[in-house]
Order: sequence, then structure tokens, then C-alpha cells
Amino acid sequence: MKRQPLLLLIAMSLALAACSGAPTPDVEETVQAGVAATLTAQPTEPSTATATATIPPTPTATATQAPTPTPTAEPHPGYGAPSEMATPLPAALSLQTYDGPGFSFHYPSNAQVETVEPEVAAVSELHVTGPVVWVKPGDADWSYNGEAYELIVRTFENPQELDAESWAREYVLERWEEAKDQNRPTGSLPVTEEGTIREDWVGHSEVAGEPTFWVRYFWFDSYYWAFYLTAEDHVVELSFVDYPLPNQPLAVVEVDIYALILDTFQFD
Repeated sequence: MKRQPLLLLIAMSLALAACSGAPTPDVEETVQAGVAATLTAQPTEPSTATATATIPPTPTATATQAPTPTPTAEPHPGYGAPSEMATPLPAALSLQTYDGPGFSFHYPSNAQVETVEPEVAAVSELHVTGPVVWVKPGDADWSYNGEAYELIVRTFENPQELDAESWAREYVLERWEEAKDQNRPTGSLPVTEEGTIREDWVGHSEVAGEPTFWVRYFWFDSYYWAFYLTAEDHVVELSFVDYPLPNQPLAVVEVDIYALILDTFQFD
């Protein structure tokens, strides 16, 4: 704002006051009044318009993503497709046939078959043992190092040609009486102190379609199972130890192998 109009207005006010004989107004009050009048007379400056720009949203580029590929299981490095295999499967996946005195059965090819001196009143004794393995359960602080499994095949004479149940019952009681006479422990035998067989430890079943009588013996922390089959004048005993899984990490595998051998057993 320019200063000249304001000074002119003040001078005129003083001159009029002098001519009229009125007391001279205070200069400071006159200046303040003139300033106030001048400010009142000034036109109001229009408010500065604020331009609001509407910013369009930034377009988002939508990329077409390629579909996630389905994971494909890699083939086992040791085995190819049958048409691509240059060599046959390992012996562990095949079977051999054992031909015994009047009977036969199949067993895994990596097992050992050995004839030993009978420990009881048997005519012959045969051990089918798996390969030596070392197994450690993932959450255990112990490991198993030994034969993967063992099945025993014994043959006995049966001159009276008794059926499997009759022969097995007589055999168990004879062993119990012999142990008592020699002051040996009898706790492994399924016989009471009175000399009677515990019926919950014996029973009937079939092995490869043949009628069988089984006997369960106590074996420390396990059970010793024996299956008896008869063929004319001889008896065959197929037996093995059934370990609990906490004590034998291969317990389930062992039972499967024993079932395989028993299911393939047959008389000639």
C-alpha cells in the first residue's frame, strides 16, 4: 500500500481543525484513525484459490503369472524302469527254495540256511537267518546289531502217526517233566505247577493250508512261537521269537518274513 494518500488525509484533517478554531487533535490519535479508515476502505483481497489436483490412481500392471509347476518325484537312483534295467534286481528282492526231507519252503535269497546239531530231541534242525544289520531307532539311545531275523525248522519222529495237537501236547509235557526231574527252570513252558497245559497258550491254526497246532513259550521279554505240522511218521516244527517293537526295531519286518516262509511251506 502507498504512503502518499495517508499523509494527505492527515494533513487535511489538521488544516480543518486549525481553521475552525477547534482544539488541535492529537497527532498520534489522528494517525491511528487515518490508518484505521484507510484499512477499512481497502478492498478485500480475494482469497487465493487452492487448486486441488485430482491425481488419477497409478495403474497397476497385472502380470500373468506362470502356473506353479507340479513337483515331480525323482526316481530312485538305484532302480530304473524295468525296460531300462541292465541288471536284475538284487538278491534281497528274490526268493530261493529250500528242499528238505519231505518238505520245502521259500526264503529270501540274502538269508543263510544252516544245518546245526539239534538242541532238543529232534532228528534235524535248520536255521534260516537274515543278514547281519545295524539298526538305530531315530529317537533312541541304543542300537541293534545282529541278524535281521531267525527262523528254526526242526523235524521229529512220529512213529505213532499222531495228529499235530496230540503230538505237541505230549511233547510239551515231556519237556516239563524232564526239566523238573533235572531241577531246571520250567517257567518258559506253558504248563502250570500242577502239570496241566495252559490252554490260553496253545491253539489251532493253518500253515499254507495244512492243519497246525501252535504253542507259545515264554522267552524273557518276548514270546517263542512254535507251529507243529505232521506228515505220516514225522513232525515239523517251525519256530521263531516274537520280540516287542520297543526291544527290536525290526520286529514288524521279522513277522512279515516269518509269515512269508510259513505261507510257502508245503509237504512233498
